[in-house]
Amino acid sequence: MASADTANAEWKLWYWPGIKGRGEYVRLVFEEAGVPYEDVGVKEGFDSVVQFCFKGGNKHFPVPAPPVLQIGDFVLCGTNVIMNYLNTKFGWGPADAESRAHIEQILAVVTDAVAEGRLAFHPKDFYASHKIQVEESKPYVKQYGEQRLPKYMQHFEDILKQNGGGTPEAPGYLVGSSITAADLAVYHYLAAAEQHYRPYFEAQAAPLAKAFQASIAQRPRIAAYLASPRCQPWDKDSMM
Repeated sequence: MASADTANAEWKLWYWPGIKGRGEYVRLVFEEAGVPYEDVGVKEGFDSVVQFCFKGGNKHFPVPAPPVLQIGDFVLCGTNVIMNYLNTKFGWGPADAESRAHIEQILAVVTDAVAEGRLAFHPKDFYASHKIQVEESKPYVKQYGEQRLPKYMQHFEDILKQNGGGTPEAPGYLVGSSITAADLAVYHYLAAAEQHYRPYFEAQAAPLAKAFQASIAQRPRIAAYLASPRCQPWDKDSMM
């Protein structure tokens, strides 16, 4: 049985180099926590991730795809699962079960929102490049931008209002009174929506959500990371 009680082990993130992708959500948790980690794909290249995830490099608990978290002989995959695990490991947020469940709920909603947003760019072949299905994707991108993005942005707006009634000057947090992985997940979803669905994002009247996004980006460790060479570039499409 794998053990995560590895005080001297180093955290490793296995994810594709050269894009933010789903790995970015995990990077943001480590960066905000100020916890050192090795971004293996960035350091060792694309093939290192292929070898670990798909060609027998991982000798521990099986994982189907990156991002993968590793510490010692403990490995874990699934962006929202990793974020929820690290949230608990780093002692973030309220300790009661109900608040923990709300954090997990938000992480699951972000996973759905990202999957829908990516699918709009790949309506012909989910696994193929957007470049071969640009024309086919246009009505789906429009549909997501006009119908689904407003739903998700309003949902996050509502959570911020409910959790203490924040203002655009002080939007607060999504669960409790301090940062959690849920905040980082929603921040990056909003940043991805702004990047890839900009006209639709800008059309939304979601003052708390947009102020919240800006406030997370301005946190000292996050701002330093975003300005650093560790921060990978946006992909051209796909909410990545």
